[in-house]
Amino acid sequence: MAFPSARRSGTEVGHRGASPLRAAQDSPLGSPLFFYLSQMEHVFRTELSAALTECELDLRQYSTLAFIADGHTPTQHELAQILHLDPSQVVTLSKSLEARGLLVRQTLPTDRRAKALGITEAGRAIYSDAVKSVRSIEESLTASLSRRDHNALKSFLERILPLS
Repeated sequence: MAFPSARRSGTEVGHRGASPLRAAQDSPLGSPLFFYLSQMEHVFRTELSAALTECELDLRQYSTLAFIADGHTPTQHELAQILHLDPSQVVTLSKSLEARGLLVRQTLPTDRRAKALGITEAGRAIYSDAVKSVRSIEESLTASLSRRDHNALKSFLERILPLS
């Protein structure tokens, strides 16, 4: 498997004229699965970050809007668990989205310390634009996979890291 960034770079440096990523792939470093996964994660994250910047979002903001766009109203604490963030990071994240008018934070009547998050119409509009970019990048980076392979990859990943 060639690394997506190696396909795009076209640089031919390093050992025996190979690109640095090709050399890494052909070395013992290329054997462990973590190397492929970390390279793929890097490419996805880099390209998603660039696309989301055009929508004036970062990955955490996009993830927040994606989760609440369909009507979920998590508390900030629940969102911290979902995104694997420290609760203080989620407070900062949700306050910044609220300041931009993309979500609302409402105090729960049962717990005055807890804030439930909801999306605004402006948040839905930005999310709608962003989701198109995210889908486009996913399609681009998995274009070499058949629909069957794409579904198998998703299934494999769900079995390795179940979200439930």
